[in-house]
Amino acid sequence: MYYRKFINFLKKHNIYDEEIVEYFNDHSTRFDYLEDEYREFIGIYYLFDKTNTLKGFNIVVPYINNDKTILINVHEYIHLYMLYDKLDKFCVLGKDREVLPIFFERVFINENPTEELISYQQEINQSIYDNDREEYLLALRLSDELNDYYDNQSFNKLNRKVKRLVLKDNFNRFINGE
Repeated sequence: MYYRKFINFLKKHNIYDEEIVEYFNDHSTRFDYLEDEYREFIGIYYLFDKTNTLKGFNIVVPYINNDKTILINVHEYIHLYMLYDKLDKFCVLGKDREVLPIFFERVFINENPTEELISYQQEINQSIYDNDREEYLLALRLSDELNDYYDNQSFNKLNRKVKRLVLKDNFNRFINGE
């Protein structure tokens, strides 16, 4: 039931690709989210060779068995979706790499506004502010702007918008002496 909800979300937002979903499933290490000692390893791990050629991905996500685990899987799937076409090509990760994963988390929460998800989002946001990591702070800043722009746009169009917003953000931060 929850896996179907995950797939339906991807399809609804035109980010479902059967080949990428298969890769996601085949290259994921899954664990029970209730075993909290594994949570710190959640993420996508990029495999580069010494020439910065993207060779693959290792993905660590919880089994999908509730809305929170769908949300986590959506986030990591978006990372894969963004760079899947860069496999076996030169690739550099930009500081905007968290914008669309965090944005689609917000989209999922807006469509499924449970108390648990809203609380979880608040915890994650607070953790981002506490850790002060630039790519996550950028994602929080730009997600609000993207939300106003998003009307089920194509992923590529949305990604281009992110690139423009990053340039605008960089310019504004430069002007303000940050």
